[in-house]
Amino acid sequence: MEVKVEQNLINFKLDSKTRNALVGMILVGLASIGLAAFGLGHPELRHEGGHSNPAWSAYLVGVFFILGITLAGIFFTSLAHITGAHWPVTLRRISETYGLFVPVAVVLLLVLILGAHDLYEWTHAEAVEADKLLKHKKPLLNIGFFSAMVVVLGAAWSAFGYLFYKKSVTQDGDKDVKHTQFNAKLAGGYIIFFALSFSLVSIMLVMSLTPHWFSTMFGVYCFAGAYQTGLSSFIIMAYYLKKKGFLGNLVNENHIHDLGKFLLGFTVFWAYVGFSQFMLIWYASIPEETFFYEQRLTGGWEYLTLALPAIKFAVPFLLLLNRPNKRDIDFLVKVALWVVFTQATEIFWLVYPANFVDFSFGGYLVSLGSVVGVIGLFGLVVLKRLEKAPLIPVGDPRLEDALHHHQ
Repeated sequence: MEVKVEQNLINFKLDSKTRNALVGMILVGLASIGLAAFGLGHPELRHEGGHSNPAWSAYLVGVFFILGITLAGIFFTSLAHITGAHWPVTLRRISETYGLFVPVAVVLLLVLILGAHDLYEWTHAEAVEADKLLKHKKPLLNIGFFSAMVVVLGAAWSAFGYLFYKKSVTQDGDKDVKHTQFNAKLAGGYIIFFALSFSLVSIMLVMSLTPHWFSTMFGVYCFAGAYQTGLSSFIIMAYYLKKKGFLGNLVNENHIHDLGKFLLGFTVFWAYVGFSQFMLIWYASIPEETFFYEQRLTGGWEYLTLALPAIKFAVPFLLLLNRPNKRDIDFLVKVALWVVFTQATEIFWLVYPANFVDFSFGGYLVSLGSVVGVIGLFGLVVLKRLEKAPLIPVGDPRLEDALHHHQ
């Protein structure tokens, strides 16, 4: 039976006020990078004789932040398909559209290569020649492999994102269940590929900033934070669309409740993985591992290190325990915005201490500015793409169940 949906609820048009706000955010990001390049946030360098412009560190914070959200969108789409769950159907077009941002994210990553010499010790030939461990890791840690990784993985992520979106939009017209079946099979491939590729990217972009340190849990640690933030972004998008008069009851408090439960679960998962990584390193007490935390417990970094578990876990965890809080989108969006802020702060905490001895409030501000900029770019691209198709997959065979979803 064909499901009837009011067209005014699903035919999105980006208004000029929102568009101008997003452009303004992009300008904030560019201004922040410019301020960093010309003097703001230049603390003492960690490596003697090195040269690291904080602008590139701020840029890396922004790029890694938005890459995580983008790939989390495709991951959410994959989970919805592979599980056959009906409740995410009316939210899925949002996550499907995230996948169309991948080519832009890949361009941002390619720009990062220009600043690799300012970020990564392993790009300095003299440092590699003088260091036995860097020589050993040279087959992996080199610009050629880095560039190839960005291009190959970027092409694969783009293909997955495009296929999920294309099949879903095609189904809007022909209502053929074969598209759902295709996407369910595709989802299995993406989940496996995503687990491996995002771990590699996390190692290359962030862990290799400190090439002597390693953690076998680092990939899943970065995933936990990225998906926690991705879920938060879905809540923010749903809130924005509903406040603009779209979606209506197509996304109701029961759908919001499920997003809230998901967010609570991944808040706990992030804390579990983060504590496990710290506990194993602390318990083993091997100098080759403990210096990562030592860097972040001196030079003013200790305050941020001690604050992170409270602001990124304790605050959202306690706020999300209450059932009514998870069903109230006006409340839940505030928690989601808080998670976005704490994710930007955490990535700053991961990136900056690798090259800079002392905490710099200026460096923190320009990093947040960089994140604001990429959020503006992401929002502009995604919202413009949402104009091209209905806001929900109107041809999905599980749509009727999704519309009558209740707790």
